[in-house]
Amino acid sequence: MIQANIPNNEHRIEFTASLLTLMAENDMDPYDIEDIHPDVRAAMRASGIAISEPDRYTDEPTESKPTKKWWQLR
Repeated sequence: MIQANIPNNEHRIEFTASLLTLMAENDMDPYDIEDIHPDVRAAMRASGIAISEPDRYTDEPTESKPTKKWWQLR
């Protein structure tokens, strides 16, 4: 629903991060939602909520694996 109504990726992640922060403050377990969607994990990172199994997800780079910038690909 959020993805359908907020097309801008940055705004969607900011909005979701605000919701997740509120939910975490009210005793939500982040482990239960971290595998829903890459935007949810991005929002968790943006709001400072730790992801329990970051190596499990292949849809985004982990902090331990640096990615090359487009100008460094050669």
